[in-house]
Amino acid sequence: MGNFHYLSIALGVFLLDRVSKLLVVSGYRRGAPILFRDGFFSFKYVRNTGGAFGLFPRKGFIFLIVTLLAIGLIVYLLFFSSLRRDLTNVGLALILGGSVGNLLDRILWGAVIDFIHIWRMPVFNPADVAIVCGSGLIIFVLAGGPKLIAS
Repeated sequence: MGNFHYLSIALGVFLLDRVSKLLVVSGYRRGAPILFRDGFFSFKYVRNTGGAFGLFPRKGFIFLIVTLLAIGLIVYLLFFSSLRRDLTNVGLALILGGSVGNLLDRILWGAVIDFIHIWRMPVFNPADVAIVCGSGLIIFVLAGGPKLIAS
């Protein structure tokens, strides 16, 4: 895959995240969550001022700096390094799109907009899903996953 493909993946994640959050912010009325399947799945509007899973609340500035550094590193790895592992680069592109989406939230609203709630899990958003999936894909590659599948 060429660099354009990875950029397309990152842009797709970013756009999905932005559109979903804009719909939630503009259409959600404060109050009770919207429940599905007897509360197993719901939409619950939350402004997360901390890190993943709401850890370290009101430390948004630190996460803003860390996210900027991570985005810089990912852009370097994707476009300027000699890294040529397709699965690793797909993982990096997923993380890049999600990171930029959450970074824009911090800049615009001072917090990350979360709204997907499943059972007892912390509330999350599509950018978080992309970051977790991208990280999982990179861990899979580092653990030798492609070799295990090929054999």
